[in-house]
Amino acid sequence: MLKSKVIFITATDTSVGKTVAAYVLGVLLRSRGVNVGVMKPVQCAGQDAQFLKKNLMLQDDLKEINPFYAPEPLSPHLAFRRAKVKFDKCRVQANLKKLQARYDIVLVEGAGGLMVPLAKGYYNADLIADLKASVIIVSRLGLGTINHTLLTINEAQRRGLKILGLIFCQIKSGKKSLPESTNPQEIEKLSGVKVWGIIPYLKSLNQKNILRTCQDLKLNV
Repeated sequence: MLKSKVIFITATDTSVGKTVAAYVLGVLLRSRGVNVGVMKPVQCAGQDAQFLKKNLMLQDDLKEINPFYAPEPLSPHLAFRRAKVKFDKCRVQANLKKLQARYDIVLVEGAGGLMVPLAKGYYNADLIADLKASVIIVSRLGLGTINHTLLTINEAQRRGLKILGLIFCQIKSGKKSLPESTNPQEIEKLSGVKVWGIIPYLKSLNQKNILRTCQDLKLNV
């Protein structure tokens, strides 16, 4: 049996749309006949793992999807220390192996960006390498995103991580500003990393709306 693909969804910052991106990718891949599972190894407050499990109608146990949880919205190293939770990459690897046996692709949503510490001296970027995952980088559209995105790309490449592409999320409604309209093309030219597309501001997260509004997203998996 062929081993399933593992795609790690990271971001340039927190609250840029990783969970929505993971959901949209899951919906689009499923519409093309791909059996998709998800994992959120680390979650500090919020309901991201629950949202993905519910809306993608997954039967996997929530503790398999999200093995490490802390109740406070803090950086994982601090949130886990305060909650007396000890992060263990081996447990994440074991859970992922179970999910890989069930799915063609497992989308793994990270907590924040590449250099978010999960434990002393251990970062999201280290977890990506240990999971042997390819990377999708989710970015904001607005002013400042060129710097944040190029820094993230450079660090991923420095560490030898395979970047599949970039996805931009429109996190507010309304007409795009000039930077929002031009940043994706500029970043693609500057970095040489392919832009998969822009997820527009979604008033509704139902699957029909996603299939209608996000079909132009390139899925190079």
